[in-house]
Amino acid sequence: MYAEFVEAIKGILEPLLEGRLSAITATALTYAMFTLIRAASSLVIDREKVARLESLVGMWEERRKKAIEARDLKMYERVMKEKARVERARRELEKERIKGTVVSIIAWLAIFKVLLDSVGAERPVALFPLPTGYVKLPFYAWFMVNSFWANALIARVWSVAKRIGGKG
Repeated sequence: MYAEFVEAIKGILEPLLEGRLSAITATALTYAMFTLIRAASSLVIDREKVARLESLVGMWEERRKKAIEARDLKMYERVMKEKARVERARRELEKERIKGTVVSIIAWLAIFKVLLDSVGAERPVALFPLPTGYVKLPFYAWFMVNSFWANALIARVWSVAKRIGGKG
């Protein structure tokens, strides 16, 4: 079943990875992969819970800071009584973030494996300029070069889209 899936993807990508289109196709695959990973991660993270916990921790930090700046011992003691609750909130926040990270790693490995098997490990897809001349880069190397900025760009676009859509 996996072999048939890879062959189907290979059949689709084969003509797109020839000639001048190869670098554009490989770049588009990289960005599509990071978009899929971001979507998978977003599905497992409870955004409302994260926002609520971040707000709780932020407000507590602000009150603690004000108590320290005012040198008000009673206010500081009242704030510190909530420390255990805030620490639990921080742990919950980390659990939510770890869930997203684990899903991202698993999705990255799965998608990269499928793409690598479909495209081929050594197939050159792009010419990369170096001081000594152009070097033909295989898919995995071109993917790594694009990965440096692809995830950050997708994350920015994702957050803007969420704000525009009213969900974040």
